[in-house]
Amino acid sequence: MRYILTLITTILRISFSTLLNQVANSLVKNHGRTITRKESIKRSWVRTIWLIAGIIMLFNPALPIIMIIALPTTFLSFMILDEMQ
Repeated sequence: MRYILTLITTILRISFSTLLNQVANSLVKNHGRTITRKESIKRSWVRTIWLIAGIIMLFNPALPIIMIIALPTTFLSFMILDEMQ
């Protein structure tokens, strides 16, 4: 039960911080790097993959299982976000 509560609070924090960033970006003109639609789609895929991997890690919190899930997820994230195609 503790893991589910942690998962829910983490998802709410991510959602709240995303909402807060959107509000801040609409108020302040950003002169930094612009993110293309393609890149934002890639980031949303990676975010979803990590959320699913995190849920699986919470259901089975053994260190070897976490490493078996985390390492391929990391490499998959790098493959998706790689700019060279």
